[in-house]
Amino acid sequence: MLKLLVTYKAKDAETRQAFYDEVAAAGIPEASRAEEGNICYDYFFSMDRENEILLVEKWQDKEAQKLHSTLPHFKKVGELKEKYGIESIFEEL
Repeated sequence: MLKLLVTYKAKDAETRQAFYDEVAAAGIPEASRAEEGNICYDYFFSMDRENEILLVEKWQDKEAQKLHSTLPHFKKVGELKEKYGIESIFEEL
């Protein structure tokens, strides 16, 4: 199993919320969860850092996650990150 933590950092709480609202409206969480090999794809808002979102991803294996990174909804996240000036940090567990 492959586990990833992705921390999204926005300039402020308003930008964080706008980014997440567009991610959700685009159906990105549901599309990612529907992928073969996906075990978990959940967003969490930080209680202490109002500009951060944590995404927890679990995949059956690295190949499933690699395929995920080629799909249109994954690419849409990149476009939204650029639109809102979101910085992201990836950690593999």
